[in-house]
Amino acid sequence: MKKEKWAIVAIILFVVSLFLLVFHTSTASSTVHPLPLVTPSGHIASNAELTEAQAEWAQSGHAETYDNGMGANTTCARCKSPRNWDPNQDIAQQEALNCNSCKRVPGAPRPELLSGVPVDESDWRGVPCDICHIPANNSYYTGIAFWDQSSGQYIPVENSMELCAHCHEGQHGFEVVEEQKASLVHANMVCTDCHGSHGSPSACRDCHNPALGAGAPEHVRHLNVNCTACHDAGGLSIWLEKDPNSAHFGEFITRRFAHTLTSWPSHNLQRQVECQRCHHPKDIYSPATAPDVSCLDCHPDGASLFWCVYFHRNPDPNPETKNQP
Repeated sequence: MKKEKWAIVAIILFVVSLFLLVFHTSTASSTVHPLPLVTPSGHIASNAELTEAQAEWAQSGHAETYDNGMGANTTCARCKSPRNWDPNQDIAQQEALNCNSCKRVPGAPRPELLSGVPVDESDWRGVPCDICHIPANNSYYTGIAFWDQSSGQYIPVENSMELCAHCHEGQHGFEVVEEQKASLVHANMVCTDCHGSHGSPSACRDCHNPALGAGAPEHVRHLNVNCTACHDAGGLSIWLEKDPNSAHFGEFITRRFAHTLTSWPSHNLQRQVECQRCHHPKDIYSPATAPDVSCLDCHPDGASLFWCVYFHRNPDPNPETKNQP
């Protein structure tokens, strides 16, 4: 009788062990494992190359990225200081990316977010070389990869567009990569075709001479208008930047929502220009962006009394005077 009891116990233990084994196997198979390590590419940068790259980087907007985060700068660090980012702060992440968390009177300070652990500026890592380049002794491989804080490993990227897209995509309104991909005039170009590899400033004039071509007369008359304000194809609103701390102070430029209304050059561009976007309001509720520009400024011969070159022309604009002597 005892032997039979022990046999039953053994069978039960075997069944339980088998169940646990199957459960563990199925659970393990559904676990998302970190991506495999990226094989370093390119050569190891020399001291001269490293010094040159770091000097360019120091002059770029990537050099000073500290954000007090309003109580949750470990979420802002996702792009501004990736190695300070805490991907496990789910509640703080939700708050930081929720527009309702920052609803306020325009111009008022951003409210403190309740969640998140603030990182002091002395502990802020910023965006150093090792976010985009794999370290090698006291230098780095020149090939690019992206440090993924959530997996703790580098992940591969095909080009600079894919690399920059890890931060310069549609978070908080900075849809730069999406705009670039939609642009017809710059199709198939990547970020470093215009911008320096390490963030040196770029301007449309680096490639285009505004004094040449059919648009040259208009370029002369619009010296305080950012090129992208006229050539934007994405329908962004246009305003006069009045913030003296802005790089675009005193310019008419495109704007988008990013915590606040922010001046940022459009990356979705076209050759043609729709002058009525600034000079002709659509209705009484849509005032002109340039209200102090009169019709005679553009039409000194009075042609605007009958028709405007930017609208369909009336073939018979003044019929009542046609048959008068």
